[in-house]
Amino acid sequence: MQLKRTLFAGGLLSMLLLAACNGDSTEEAGTEEETPAEETTGEETSEDGLSYSGVNGDYSFTNFTPVEVPATDAEGNDMTIQAVAAEFEYTNTSERTSTPSEAFSLDLAIRQVSEDGEAPTENYTMDLEDEGEFAEGKAASAELVEPGESATAVVAYGPLDPELATHLQARENPIEETESMDHEIELELAPAEE
Repeated sequence: MQLKRTLFAGGLLSMLLLAACNGDSTEEAGTEEETPAEETTGEETSEDGLSYSGVNGDYSFTNFTPVEVPATDAEGNDMTIQAVAAEFEYTNTSERTSTPSEAFSLDLAIRQVSEDGEAPTENYTMDLEDEGEFAEGKAASAELVEPGESATAVVAYGPLDPELATHLQARENPIEETESMDHEIELELAPAEE
């Protein structure tokens, strides 16, 4: 009987202790929720650009440029599509070797946003011209970067609809807690052809 009382008292004490600790963390969480959204997004903007720290690396964006990329339509005809080229400095903070393009696609996404939801885009980095403005960044996006090392790279995503807003967004990771980010990219795209 004495053992049951001791266990009951210990269990009760544990519940009270957990409730007290839970109350403190709930208060802190409430404080975080009251913080303006722009301070909790995980993105840092400055005159030099936009920064993000993800699971696979740190990204410091320097430029977002609208580009036209060669493509083929469903009937096999050659055409061009509008895309965005994102130039960034990538630092591999993971424990494995990866390419900037691979790390970007695991941590971030370029999507178009409307009232109806989000529309994903496709990676057109390898479709950029080999001799163009983004030749070095395109080559660097496919080269392996060792942990702790950096590279300047370019990724291109499209097709883009000029009627929709284009956003750089962090991917949600169910395994690890990641920073959130939803940054609208200001682009001047050509009107859609009819």
